[in-house]
Amino acid sequence: MKQLQNLVSAVLAGVMISFGGAVFLACENKIVGAILFSLGLTVILLNGFLLFTGKTAYLFENKPTYILLLCLIWIGNILGCMGMGALAAYAKPSLAETASKICDTKLTQAPLQTVALGALCGILVYIAVDFFKSDDDKKAFNKYLIVFTAIPAFIICGFEHSVADMFYFATSGALYTGKGIVYILLVSAGNLVGAVVFHLLKKFVITSLKSKKSA
Repeated sequence: MKQLQNLVSAVLAGVMISFGGAVFLACENKIVGAILFSLGLTVILLNGFLLFTGKTAYLFENKPTYILLLCLIWIGNILGCMGMGALAAYAKPSLAETASKICDTKLTQAPLQTVALGALCGILVYIAVDFFKSDDDKKAFNKYLIVFTAIPAFIICGFEHSVADMFYFATSGALYTGKGIVYILLVSAGNLVGAVVFHLLKKFVITSLKSKKSA
């Protein structure tokens, strides 16, 4: 039952990111679209839905079975995006056309470039998610502020978010090709590496500062 709950939670996270992606595709003003995209992650954080890019940073703080959870979350996310992509393409064909142009451009990137762009995105998503999880209620406004700045930042910069890309590729149909799947896997790897490395470095710095204060 627990695994089923986790899978459904991951599917819902994929659905919410897809809503954000749909808004971005529909907006002529990309800055406005990038800001509104943040709604998806906000809903995910408020409801505790399982998002791959929000969980990867804590890989080395959990048991080895955590890898299986990440795989389950990834599968749930992509299932949610596949469903939303099919609905979006059917209900609003213009979204599929826009998504196709975006995906065609993405597929021209070199593999290492794709991983690097994924890593940069992973850092920004980690910053937003980790700060939002803070228990300090006095920082409630700042929690939302960081989400509505860090998320638009990675979109405007052109960094790659694996779950958002799942939606774009599903909407365009490019997800169902060998190149599409490889691309999503590369971005996913980049997201994971960026978030994990930044998290570990952050812990190292904080631990060092605490040691100096206690000395």
